[in-house]
Amino acid sequence: MKNILTVDVEDWYHICDIEHILPRSLWDRCESRILPNLEKILTLLSRFNVRATFFVLGYVAERTPEAVRMIHGEGHEIASHGYGHLQVYKQTEEEFLKDLLRSKSLLEEMTGERVIGYRAPEWSICKGRRDSYWALDLLAQNGFLYDSSIAPLRFIGIPDAPTLPYTVSTSYGPIREYPPLVIPSYLGNLPIGGGWGLRIFPYWCLHRKILQHNSQGSPGVIFCHPSDFDSDIPRIPLPWIKRFVCYGKIRTTEERMIRLLNDFEFTTVKEVLFG
Repeated sequence: MKNILTVDVEDWYHICDIEHILPRSLWDRCESRILPNLEKILTLLSRFNVRATFFVLGYVAERTPEAVRMIHGEGHEIASHGYGHLQVYKQTEEEFLKDLLRSKSLLEEMTGERVIGYRAPEWSICKGRRDSYWALDLLAQNGFLYDSSIAPLRFIGIPDAPTLPYTVSTSYGPIREYPPLVIPSYLGNLPIGGGWGLRIFPYWCLHRKILQHNSQGSPGVIFCHPSDFDSDIPRIPLPWIKRFVCYGKIRTTEERMIRLLNDFEFTTVKEVLFG
């Protein structure tokens, strides 16, 4: 059973909800650390002969086109992470569509290949108070075949959403949804397939959860960021919860990824989608 390995290609300062600390107008002044951290990931994947899906932020592609060339040159799948790294529910439908198509056209022009996958910043396609479920219609309408933006989590996403890959019906046809790996708890589902969850939870929890998914005929979805591999990541004076999410046990990421690559087979979303 092949599982899915994904990378959100954004830089260390692309953190949601910190405009009061680091305004977007200052992004261009921030040191870009994408290339050395991306090289670490690509070297690791090459060592295990693994292909992954890279959800590339349009801003990064435009500022550092070498990153896209490196990923594409290694044979990995290029998908979209939008352009400006703003949660979907903070945008109007018109703003989201502009952001989406700007990223899609940029990546397709750079790679010469059709972009069929999307992941929203901070898993921000959701229902309820912060409704943005309409984004799935726009994705299907504009040629996207799969999405990985709905986290079955309490504080972001849709808490009662399926935890295994599923198909969503839209006004423009079906779109396949690939949620991140989570584990149940008394507090609701908790993320374990990437970010702080990948670093904090005991490895056996992650290993067992992937096996459970595989026994049900479904892949586990793992994700990471280039900054997760940066032992000297610049620190921003963040609120404590953001510090924990961004920096907690960050030095364990590479070790965790190596264990996963040793224990399981991984591939791209595109390969799983088309079999």
